Amino acid sequence: MSHVIIGTAGHIDHGKTALIRALTGIDTDTLPQEKDRGVTIDIGFAYWKDDVTIIDVPGHERFVKNMVTGVCTVDLALFVVAADDGAMPQTREHLGILNLLGVRRGVVALNKVDLVEPDWADLVVEDLRDLFDGTFLDGAPIVPVSAVTGEGIERLGQWLEEEIGKVEARPDGGVFRLPVDRVFSVRGFGTVVTGTVLSGRVRAKDVVMLQPADQAVRVRGVQVHGRDVETARVGHRAAINLADVEVDQVARGDLLAQRGYFSSTYMLDARLRLLKDAPTSLKNRARVHLHLGPRDVLARVVLLEADELRPGESQLVQFRLEERGVAARGDRFVIRRYSPVQTLGGGVVLDAQPVKHRRFREDTLERLRGSEVEDPTHVLGLRLKASGFRAHPARDLAAALGLSLSETDDRLQDLLDTGAAFGFRHAGEDVYVHTDSWQALLTRITEAMSIYHRVNPLKAGVSHSELRPRVEGRPPAGIFERAIDHLLSEKALFSAGSLLRLADHRIRFSGDQGRIREEILALLQAGSAAPPDLNEIGVQLAQDAAEVHAVAAAMQAMGEIVRLEENLVFPPRTLEEIEQGLVSFLQRNREMSVSAFRDLVGTTRKYAVPLLNHFDNKGVTVRKGDVRVLAG
Repeated sequence: MSHVIIGTAGHIDHGKTALIRALTGIDTDTLPQEKDRGVTIDIGFAYWKDDVTIIDVPGHERFVKNMVTGVCTVDLALFVVAADDGAMPQTREHLGILNLLGVRRGVVALNKVDLVEPDWADLVVEDLRDLFDGTFLDGAPIVPVSAVTGEGIERLGQWLEEEIGKVEARPDGGVFRLPVDRVFSVRGFGTVVTGTVLSGRVRAKDVVMLQPADQAVRVRGVQVHGRDVETARVGHRAAINLADVEVDQVARGDLLAQRGYFSSTYMLDARLRLLKDAPTSLKNRARVHLHLGPRDVLARVVLLEADELRPGESQLVQFRLEERGVAARGDRFVIRRYSPVQTLGGGVVLDAQPVKHRRFREDTLERLRGSEVEDPTHVLGLRLKASGFRAHPARDLAAALGLSLSETDDRLQDLLDTGAAFGFRHAGEDVYVHTDSWQALLTRITEAMSIYHRVNPLKAGVSHSELRPRVEGRPPAGIFERAIDHLLSEKALFSAGSLLRLADHRIRFSGDQGRIREEILALLQAGSAAPPDLNEIGVQLAQDAAEVHAVAAAMQAMGEIVRLEENLVFPPRTLEEIEQGLVSFLQRNREMSVSAFRDLVGTTRKYAVPLLNHFDNKGVTVRKGDVRVLAG
């Protein structure tokens, strides 16, 4: 059987602590102030049987935040109402909080029946049935008891045992996580924290992260129910002895978590519902107390769907936190009015690491509504889709969803099998994007190429570095290069050296450009080994230099001319003829000087040196001192 946490709830002085003492023999009021005042101020704990912990919470309205701390991890509520008072303000507030936190089962103890007549107790029961209508306590057993006389205590224990048997095991994502609800120091051991293990497991000698400080700490020892154990698992109330951290460096609301998960955040996306009897509506950007488990932070509520949230209504929201918080998808929370402090509502975290949203964006609202389902595979797909061109490794996705790496791998494989995700290797690891984003990237690259060719009809192609900024959404380099490789393999793109072009792209000259092209070829061929350079051609043709250079670049890309220097170009046929004469000379004479080459081809030094450098680079000749010899 898994460990079960029972949490008390109810109005001040309705006998919660006395009832726990009658059930377990343990007094949960341990603070001197509690003893003096007879009021539970902070949460207390009692062990009942080997696998049940009872958490005693304060009922006074001044200590409701401590009450939220106590019940944020309970499986079963022990709801206490005094028969002589009936339902009181904190009775209703605690009921609302338990509903908001998703508690599903409970037993109601009608305490102090020794102080009232049976008929009066019957009337209180009827009132409670009306109060519980539509809540998690609708139909729950109501057990008359007296913590003073012991009346009904045995029967209450039987009802609790019956309900405990119906409690569903906590889902375990496999990643260790424990919200800290108490911190203290033990002589000879140092810092000790307590809390309920929400998922995963922890062992002595484990190194875990203390969040939101993002500090690595070592686990010295683990206790459950006051006994040393090797491992604390999901559902256990555990005491963890920590090394490498002082007691004043840890606070209630901090989180112990497996390394690599649960980064701190200043924003949360959530579904927020106001209580039907909330004292006020909520305006956009209202300041509230946000209770994330045992952590209480101030936050602004950005309403994403409307300008106002009324009692009984729900809405998608984004919390903007005033200090760092830590949460995971699926966490329950409660909000209280900033001033006066009153419980307003609560809900469920949908994304613990969101980007800042603009209000009323339908794509954002559609994604958040889709993430409210329980299916992790579906939510993972939405996460990938929302990331656009940003590819994520499995570890980042696991951290965002609070899942173990193995479960995340399984969910990703489901998405790959159904064609909803696309994976590839980048920087030594597998990364993933949504298939829609991948297909959109391929389309946008080809569209950018098409536009480039249309605007630059004389250019043979575009470099990788020049193309990426032209793609809508400017994809990251890793996925961009992977998409280029895919398009090349599919023959949608072709590569010529460092340039990319569409498969059907051909350089196209306008009428005037065609004439310039023909005249350039004629002048170059007529010039033989001493042709005019491009600047001289521009003057001879009375054409704009930029236009001549553009046409020449296109001719070079088409192989019609070869560029030796910035302005010096030759027809390929002329270079072949010069090369044949050069090789023939060297076969007879073994070496050639610059002046001999100049005389051989009938040119000047302006052309001789660039030509010889060209043949050196081509591997025809090798320079040795002031002469050239045949290569090889």
